[in-house]
Amino acid sequence: MPELKLLEQKTSYELIDDPQKLGFAVEELKKHDVLAVDLEATSLDPHNTTILLVQIGTPERAYVFDARKLDLAPLKEILSNEKILKIAQNAKFDYAHLKQNLGIEIVNIFDTFLAERILTTGIKRENSLGAIAQKYLGVELAKETRETFANHTRDFSKKQLDYAASDVLVLFPVYKAQNEALKKEGLDKIANLEFKLVPAVAEMELKGFLIDVKRWREVITDYQKKAKEVAQKIQTELRPHFNHTQTDLFGNKADVVNLNSPSQVLDAFRKVGLDLPSTGEGILSQYDHPLTKLLLEYRGYEKLITAFGENLLSKINKKTKRVHPNYLQIGADTGRFACSNPNLQQIPTDSLFRRCFIVAPGYKLVIADYSQIELRLLAELSGDPVFVKAFKDDQDLHTLTASQMFGIPINKIDKDTRFQAKSINFGLMYGRGARSLGVQLGVSEDAAKQLLQKYFKKYNRVAAWLEKVAKEAVRVGYSTTLGGRKRYYQKANPGEPGWERQVAYIERQGKNTPIQGTSADMTKLALIYVRDRIRREGLDATPIHTVHDEIVVEAREDQAKRTVKIVGEEMKRAGERFLKEVPVKVDAVISDVWEH
Repeated sequence: MPELKLLEQKTSYELIDDPQKLGFAVEELKKHDVLAVDLEATSLDPHNTTILLVQIGTPERAYVFDARKLDLAPLKEILSNEKILKIAQNAKFDYAHLKQNLGIEIVNIFDTFLAERILTTGIKRENSLGAIAQKYLGVELAKETRETFANHTRDFSKKQLDYAASDVLVLFPVYKAQNEALKKEGLDKIANLEFKLVPAVAEMELKGFLIDVKRWREVITDYQKKAKEVAQKIQTELRPHFNHTQTDLFGNKADVVNLNSPSQVLDAFRKVGLDLPSTGEGILSQYDHPLTKLLLEYRGYEKLITAFGENLLSKINKKTKRVHPNYLQIGADTGRFACSNPNLQQIPTDSLFRRCFIVAPGYKLVIADYSQIELRLLAELSGDPVFVKAFKDDQDLHTLTASQMFGIPINKIDKDTRFQAKSINFGLMYGRGARSLGVQLGVSEDAAKQLLQKYFKKYNRVAAWLEKVAKEAVRVGYSTTLGGRKRYYQKANPGEPGWERQVAYIERQGKNTPIQGTSADMTKLALIYVRDRIRREGLDATPIHTVHDEIVVEAREDQAKRTVKIVGEEMKRAGERFLKEVPVKVDAVISDVWEH
């Protein structure tokens, strides 16, 4: 491979550190249809960094621009040119740094980081540039030089320049190999979707989310108070079963058990006749007892306090006064986003913390989500006539399911009966069996089996489709979404240890992936559509967050009504690319806080 020879020989590059050289380099780079892009900066945070070098390469030569000595505005002519493809590794990083610090947006991206994730989803997650170069080229990239750029202020060493140049030159043969693999596997369409999404994700991270710190701390105090009240109830319930009557320094009765000690809790519960194998959430939820319910409630408050207390406030950027989460585009193997540092996707819908996410004066939040999108996808994919008709008639599917299963008129369905139907509707999509369903519903495994039999009798096309995709996943070794995404499976051979367990796992994922993965594809396409439309209309609005099938946009107050209309329309348009028989429904509101 000729590209390998280039890497094995002396790295071919030119340091550009004066305006005249910059002009010549730009003219040369404009002649190419495909370029590779990278940069070195003093920090990972685009709001608190200095860009040191920007590297743009052709297959034969890298141009290393000294960002400290040059005005790099002329690079916009190349990087924002739609006709030139830009290869980058983790392009979101380069996009954010260049936009925030130089006002340059990269257009037309091929991201080798995302491409590798798409090609190996479900199998492995080794998509660093070093791992990719080793895989495709047999080249070992020494990455320790990267650390030398942190807070760098001196002249660049030859080692630093060699490193910077090699990082763009290696991208060309990697791109060639990945592009061929994507086309061979039929993954080029979904890859293009992910690549087009990069600017929207980078801008979500750049914009960030504003938090009302005073209100946040009040919520922490409120949850701490509730946790204490529940803890006292547990101690009161247990105290009669203990002999000692110790008091604390203030004359209050001392606790008889440390609720954060599983062994002490197990011992204490045995004294009241509750012999549990463990204090795990799954075990506790199986027991219909006041103490297990109280302990679950206590744990819920403690979990909220630990996960989203002062720890999250420490993530507020001192410069912007906002939190700027890291969004991993393909965080889950289904294609869903993941979010970290902090993980805003984990904040429960009914949590008081959500009301603490606010907007700056003069702005509003537009919050929109797809209504029951996974059930609509199940209807579309299975073609079940009862499911499809329910959505066409705009009926509540859970209420209809309850009526169909239990023979009760729709207007007589109560909350508990609807909950049972809802649990089955969603449980089946996640490959849950009778035992797991029984635990959630508080009924025996046999009773849950009977409910499932009733369900499948009413919705036989759903049953047939779930069975088909489960077996197909095992047979071919992957699942697909309507967007063309593939989730691969590592399959054990018959007779090997763990084979049956692995097959059961693949069957569960085989049912869930086409639904959850298509929902992810749809929401990602919607984000692209929403961003593009907002920009075309010149609105002061930016998508700032996404959770599964929900999109949050911050918009100027006088443009909020226009923005909510656009978001609704574009999400519907994206949904209709996937749903043909089942109508798409989007719920969208304007709010001062993150609350739907």
